[in-house]
Amino acid sequence: MRKTNWTLGLAVLLAASFMLSGCADQNDMEQLNKNEFTLRGMIAADRQQIDALKAQVARQNDQIEDLQHSATPASGGGTSGVNDRVASLEAEVKALQAGMAATPGAIPPPGAPADSVGPGTSVASTEPPAAGAAPPATPADIAPTWPAELDQEIADAATSSDPGIKLYRDGLDAMKAAKYPLAVARFTKLQHAYPKSPLSEPAEYFSANALFETGSYDQAILQFNDLVMRFPKGKYASAALLREAQAFVKLNDRIDARLTLQKLVADHAGTPQAASADTMMKDLASD
Repeated sequence: MRKTNWTLGLAVLLAASFMLSGCADQNDMEQLNKNEFTLRGMIAADRQQIDALKAQVARQNDQIEDLQHSATPASGGGTSGVNDRVASLEAEVKALQAGMAATPGAIPPPGAPADSVGPGTSVASTEPPAAGAAPPATPADIAPTWPAELDQEIADAATSSDPGIKLYRDGLDAMKAAKYPLAVARFTKLQHAYPKSPLSEPAEYFSANALFETGSYDQAILQFNDLVMRFPKGKYASAALLREAQAFVKLNDRIDARLTLQKLVADHAGTPQAASADTMMKDLASD
């Protein structure tokens, strides 16, 4: 199993916050952004690995239960081999759970203390909320701006003669109809077919928002981050950073959410999104 060097990762992200205040030249900033993007990709891969490990643990537990039933007196026959197999499977399950605990973002094995997942990870409780209990406090739920931006793009697209306009219009129409997977497919095809088109920037922005709306927060984060790296002063850079921070909050990754909001405030001071970022950071600090 690949293990992420989280000490190095956190150092990179903290350095980002420091350098964004103007303590590094442009080359350092570009390299830092590349490192940050790579780290976030590794985080997304780790989360996928955790899901795969959970599924494997569930399958192993099912096998243990079946073998235990087959080893009862009513089943007849020798049980020594079955018991050996049960013991072997239980050892495998424990090893898998240990691996999950060592993976960033994992939950601890049953019976382990909550802090056993290691530094830098967050633990999501698996206990259901008590009846009538209020939902946990979250940062301000700032309404997305993309629906209004979508209407403007639809109006502008009506007079465009760009070679990729047909794909772009199809993607916009799919977004308007809340057909988000179709929208992602159309915008992705546009970016591949016409990578130099000026429509590539808004296509990636709306594609990332479509992924967000489907709950694919990891993928949305990667696209928002890529958009900001490619178009740091672009039309949708500040909105993308705010939405990226909201996606991190959805994943309960408040460290990355704060770092993203800090970048938004530093790079886009005076924008409505920067004001929203200030509100979100206050809410995050108060939780």
